[in-house]
Amino acid sequence: MAELSFVSLLDIHKVLKELFLQHQESLLDGDLTRGAERLEEFERNLLRHIRDEEDLLLPVYVRAGAIPGGPPVLFTGEHKRMQELLAGFKQTLSSLAQTPDGRKRGILWLLDRQATFKNLMEHHDLREANILYPALDRVTSEAERREILGRCGPGSR
Repeated sequence: MAELSFVSLLDIHKVLKELFLQHQESLLDGDLTRGAERLEEFERNLLRHIRDEEDLLLPVYVRAGAIPGGPPVLFTGEHKRMQELLAGFKQTLSSLAQTPDGRKRGILWLLDRQATFKNLMEHHDLREANILYPALDRVTSEAERREILGRCGPGSR
């Protein structure tokens, strides 16, 4: 049996990427309702992942000591920025739904803003894969990993 690893949490990143792509595809189709629904589902999943990371993972991560390029405040700062950007996207979507004039340009503007968000997400995901999860694997026993991983994700806690 393979040893448990926090790297298994990368699976949520695939789910998040797919939901965000579905959101953007809906925008391209001009379906703002579906776009908003996909964005809401994306946000629910992202917020659950952020909560797991901040409540369960980062407190254990500090046991690894100072790691260049990966202080806990960097992760929490990125989480805050992601949430700010998402709030702006939701506000823009609401405005677009109310004003059909200029909707196509509004969608283009929103997609441009979302490129910044996707770049932030990509860098954050890489930091988790290359720094956070390997450090957590180093400072935890298999039993502790099993307990923590059992509390992460949908249906947990």
